[in-house]
Amino acid sequence: MLNLIHARTFLAIVETRGVRSAARMLELAPSTIIDHIRQLEEELAVPLLDRQTREARPTAEGERFLPIARALVKTAERAPSLLSDRRLRIVSSSNVGIYMLQPSIADFQTTAGITVETWIGPNPDAIDRMGRGEADLAVLEWWDERNGFSARTWACEPLVIIVAPGHRWGGLDALTVEELITEPLLGGEPGTGTGRLLRQQLGPLADRLMTIGGLGSTEAVKRAVRAGRGASVVMRSAVYDEIAAHQLVALSLRGIALSKEIKMVVPEALPSTAPAMSFFANTGPERSYPVA
Repeated sequence: MLNLIHARTFLAIVETRGVRSAARMLELAPSTIIDHIRQLEEELAVPLLDRQTREARPTAEGERFLPIARALVKTAERAPSLLSDRRLRIVSSSNVGIYMLQPSIADFQTTAGITVETWIGPNPDAIDRMGRGEADLAVLEWWDERNGFSARTWACEPLVIIVAPGHRWGGLDALTVEELITEPLLGGEPGTGTGRLLRQQLGPLADRLMTIGGLGSTEAVKRAVRAGRGASVVMRSAVYDEIAAHQLVALSLRGIALSKEIKMVVPEALPSTAPAMSFFANTGPERSYPVA
């Protein structure tokens, strides 16, 4: 059985980059610190620290163990509050958190009687917060499959091409890839995974897309598209209101079904009775949006 005290010692060594500094931090003798790491490495059957360098640095195996150790220690530290104050901390990528997740959170708060705290921001930052143990659950546009977590597909969200109603494509239902590469394609927040998805789906033709980035958010992209600056590829749920109000037109890509698998992630160390596990097992998207 993995010892949480040993895991905490490992984290202290990595954070302070030394045995003696970790000993001072934890108020333990250096010999005790060394013994903790020895026992931990024996339990895991891998070397966790590189002893060939002056500073204590994790080995490749140690790097893989870091998020697991952080999640274990954070969960242990939060155990008393989890028992006395049932809260759920959710992190989410911007587009999912803004355009998809809120109805599910509201329903969960009402039916479970549990307060939900949310952090919404760039997908890479949400992953980092999850890895540091700062959240109980994440809902993301992509997940890096790191160790120590369980993930499932929460939704399969279609992507659409959007243009202004007065655009030359405003009366169409679908485009070919050859047509798409003739129009400036506006990009919003970095790190959403949309560019990677387009490269996977379009192959070499993706290199011919006239991508213009730097707008920072999907809201800014929608404003720019409405102003006539070009087209964009966005999650369908992000433009439901604008489509209904005839402020934007949504088109599909002929012969290619563009969609994102929205991932829900929880730490493996969470008990089955934790609010995150209830949300993880029972919650799905509230509605499916029409394209037109």
